[in-house]
Amino acid sequence: MRKRVFFQNLLILSSVLSIILLLYHSYLQNPLVQLPVAPVKNGNRWIVVTSISYPTEDVKRLASIPDWNLVVVFQYEDTVSGIRYRVNNVNNESEVTGIILQHADPKTGLDIKFNKFAPPITLSVGTYSPWNSQNTLFHKSAFHTLFLPTTVSFRTTDIWRSFISQKILHLSGLTVSFVPTNAVQFRNAHDYLKDFKDEKQVYEDSGRMIEFLHGWKCQKKIEDCMVLLAKDLVTEELWSEEDSELLEMFITDLKLMGFEFPELVTENYQDPYSPSTNESSRDVNCRRMNLEFELVDPREYDEQNLKKAVQKLNYFGDLVDWCNETGHSNLSQSFPSPEQLKNEHDNSVVLQKYSNSVLILVNNYPWQYGMGLLQRLYQPYFATVIFCGSWYPENIIDQDNYTSTLHPINYIHLNPEENHRGYFSYHCLTLVKEMGLSNVEGYFFVADDTVFNIWQQIDYSRVAHFTGLPAARNIATEIKNTTGVEVQNAWVQFEEGLRKHGYINGSQTAEDELLARRGKSISDFDYYATLMRVFYNNQFFLELAVNTILKSVDHQVSFSGLNSSLWKADRSKWDTKYSKDLLGLHPVKTSQFKYPGENRRRYCASILQTWSDIMFGGSRNFTINMDHRNGL
Repeated sequence: MRKRVFFQNLLILSSVLSIILLLYHSYLQNPLVQLPVAPVKNGNRWIVVTSISYPTEDVKRLASIPDWNLVVVFQYEDTVSGIRYRVNNVNNESEVTGIILQHADPKTGLDIKFNKFAPPITLSVGTYSPWNSQNTLFHKSAFHTLFLPTTVSFRTTDIWRSFISQKILHLSGLTVSFVPTNAVQFRNAHDYLKDFKDEKQVYEDSGRMIEFLHGWKCQKKIEDCMVLLAKDLVTEELWSEEDSELLEMFITDLKLMGFEFPELVTENYQDPYSPSTNESSRDVNCRRMNLEFELVDPREYDEQNLKKAVQKLNYFGDLVDWCNETGHSNLSQSFPSPEQLKNEHDNSVVLQKYSNSVLILVNNYPWQYGMGLLQRLYQPYFATVIFCGSWYPENIIDQDNYTSTLHPINYIHLNPEENHRGYFSYHCLTLVKEMGLSNVEGYFFVADDTVFNIWQQIDYSRVAHFTGLPAARNIATEIKNTTGVEVQNAWVQFEEGLRKHGYINGSQTAEDELLARRGKSISDFDYYATLMRVFYNNQFFLELAVNTILKSVDHQVSFSGLNSSLWKADRSKWDTKYSKDLLGLHPVKTSQFKYPGENRRRYCASILQTWSDIMFGGSRNFTINMDHRNGL
């Protein structure tokens, strides 16, 4: 009996000691004392750090930097304090963090992929996307959406704010945009399971939140709508009463600061960014288009050239089979391995330039056939290939599996009135440029019926002959009357370029050159930029617009330009006129190759055979075209 009592007392004592030790360790990790507050240093420079725990050594090191003040926004129990924000993307960061991190590769972390050429994306009114508070920029007109909820978990607050702020912006016809990755985040190791638990409400209630917000209506002033919405969110149990009260105080503070709330749009509001459905108007703001990029793991950038080499071989392999249908079988005699092709093309300065450039293929009439053929020839060599012109999917013809359209295909729809049989196809370059693609070195503009010898050091400007005054006068008038700063600045740069390159003297102006009737370009094959929208608005013919712009920038003049353009009877002799020494040849109509036959055989025996010998056989038996005046 005494032994039993002894062991019972010993067990109780051991349990008490364990509890004391547990409480002591918990106290050490979360001491119930106020953290020391450092005095504000001289200088108006601040570092803001978000944290979920006691400051680490790295945070303390940041605090020791002279003349820099450090503020830490941290988690305390289940509420948060502080304001943060984002719209930019970050490598190695995803907002769907908890679940992904629990299943992430232990060596590489998140499976997040980007493309360095991707443009900014602006969401339409009524479209929602979650974003967090990191690497985000608020425009001053959206400061009223900065409020962060405090009655939800630290991992939920900015996601809830992203949904609510988008609804508030939509009430005014405003929205958010996402720009390509511009930062790299090195994450501190922490408890990802805790992240998952804290994000539980995001996974459970996001659908209910979006459904509620999308159907929510208000006809008051924006600030009054925000107060009403905050109360309704309490009713829906998506946050608590404290947040409703805090938001109302936040709005009061904004009013005291003189913040101007945006106007509420009416029920008859029409989104100005909706694609046009008028196929007979030149006055088009937004249009149908498709733009998709291959997603690349940032850790695998070095392997992309090898993947491209495999793609080049596979695509050309389709064309080998396509040519075999005509009896021309010489294309498949010898091909390098992907590794050999990669090494060969990595050493080509010309091909490396193309890999960071965009190829724009244009058509005078609605697209029907040939896109798959052009994709297989050019797509692996460029950052992207964009087809521009009248694009009606129901008219697309996929004649066979060898030249069928590769999906996804990037295109921009230009209605027939805008294109006007190709007279204004240069507008395509304006539209592509305005997309804001990232990290692009240049834009190549090529007609779909032009054979593009991409192994040449290409000169795109072909100055030939003269014409063109009424549209030029209209442009001069518009420039004089414009109040647009961007157009004014572009015109000044244009004039300075003309003077620099000797087309006008010190007493002359850009208007003098524009109205001088000097120059027209053969523009099935060009490289240019700026002021094209003004030219398009005034219906300035393609060849004149190109020539005018070229005079203001460094360019080369091809003395053999007319030899690359076929006229009259020569148009049917394109295979005998084609040469590997040319920069290109126009026109060679792809529609004549739709069916196996003599025309396709001629194409395979001349153009594709040359392509095979040079691009895959390593042949250097061609003359580099250097007939330039202002060139390399």
